[in-house]
Amino acid sequence: MADKSRPKTRKDRIMDAALRIFAEKGFQSATITEISKEAGVSEATIYEYFGTKEDLLFAIPEKITNETLEKSTKVIPYIKGVEGKIRAILLFYVQLYQSNPHYSALVLLQLMSNKRFRQTPAHAAIRRSSHGLLDCIKDGIADGTFKKDSNPYLIRSMLMGTIEHLFIHWHMQGMPKRKTSIIDMLDPFIEIILDGIRTKKEESGLTLYLKMEDAHTFGKLLQKKDIEDTRGHSRKIKSDY
Repeated sequence: MADKSRPKTRKDRIMDAALRIFAEKGFQSATITEISKEAGVSEATIYEYFGTKEDLLFAIPEKITNETLEKSTKVIPYIKGVEGKIRAILLFYVQLYQSNPHYSALVLLQLMSNKRFRQTPAHAAIRRSSHGLLDCIKDGIADGTFKKDSNPYLIRSMLMGTIEHLFIHWHMQGMPKRKTSIIDMLDPFIEIILDGIRTKKEESGLTLYLKMEDAHTFGKLLQKKDIEDTRGHSRKIKSDY
């Protein structure tokens, strides 16, 4: 998600190489020697920029997440309605995970289970993005778009958890190409969740709630009335002639 209009610096090349190697081989199996060869720099240069291999690992999602968050914050405020904002935020997530599979593999398969990662600026960046989604859900509850008794934290977990599960499954299967991509599934999935929490408009008119036996009796009465109305109409036609 880096800006392709500018030439890549040595630091960029190091992070790109490290991302690919960490994602494909795993953090423990990857070596600084491999990363330095891939990036075309010396090992000393990597340590100069990042200090340790783990520092390099954590720097990658921090950079990519912040870049994506910066792009989304320029777009989201111009989208009308909380539902539109929610869809846009989730679309940013899915596009990032799908367009940069090395990033989604690194974050979802390796880092989310890393306790130290949760204490890093990289995880803080992911939390900021997640808070943006939570704020939209809360705004929808406050303005009456969603039901007042909706739990915003649970709704966010349902939305984000499903997306993360789909991509974890996608990676575990070897990233197969399907006729229906995860992006194609996104809007129908969001609609299922939002339809369950929307404030329903009250319909005018009378609604009857009947037991099955009462409904059966009521149906017979209506049928009898229809027959009587038909006979009465026939008698009227005959009398007119």
